[in-house]
Amino acid sequence: MFEQDILPASGHGLLATQESWTELLSTLPPSASSVSDSLLRKWNKDGSKTSPQEKWTELKRFLNVFTGKTKGTTKQPKQLDYKEKSKIDLWPVATIFKYTYPRLDINVSKMQNHLLKSPFCVHPKTGRVCIPIDAKKVDSFDPFAVPTLPQLMQELDDYDTQHPSSTNDGNGDGKVRYEWEKTSLKDSFGCFEKFLNQMWKDQRRVEKDKMEQQAALTGDF
Repeated sequence: MFEQDILPASGHGLLATQESWTELLSTLPPSASSVSDSLLRKWNKDGSKTSPQEKWTELKRFLNVFTGKTKGTTKQPKQLDYKEKSKIDLWPVATIFKYTYPRLDINVSKMQNHLLKSPFCVHPKTGRVCIPIDAKKVDSFDPFAVPTLPQLMQELDDYDTQHPSSTNDGNGDGKVRYEWEKTSLKDSFGCFEKFLNQMWKDQRRVEKDKMEQQAALTGDF
């Protein structure tokens, strides 16, 4: 995954340009600066001849030769203590971990006042409502245009003013059963119900297939 999605230009481009590989090599332990200098000279001269994946393989090979894991022409340092050698050996692993492990927001994980982004939760600071969206329209979704609590309160008041015969219990004009139907959350609820209905159909289909497979095994049709 690191080589496929992080290294090439089609991904994060970690080794795709001179600027990017210069930045990456600068993160090598100081004791391996000679490796960084050698590869910079080589790649800056003919870097276009090798792919990002090939550069990563070459970088690891240079480090292995430098620490004495494998034989090569790279000159090894006269003194390289265990601590420095360990830093160099772990650098490739640490780099992969750094760029591929999911980022976590520590405050969201430990603070109780942070709500999970479940449908229709309200952000405690902005008052914005977490709304379901149609995945097909994600490119046109504006997160700053979602309803807020004050906006919803105003929409409820405006609706009741414009429709005095409407009540909350489904009586009156018979068109409104729930409060959210009076607000801009109506489309979001419709999207959410559509998703739940499809999920329920898929679940029933899976259960039906399991029952049919079990019946085929037992001969009980």
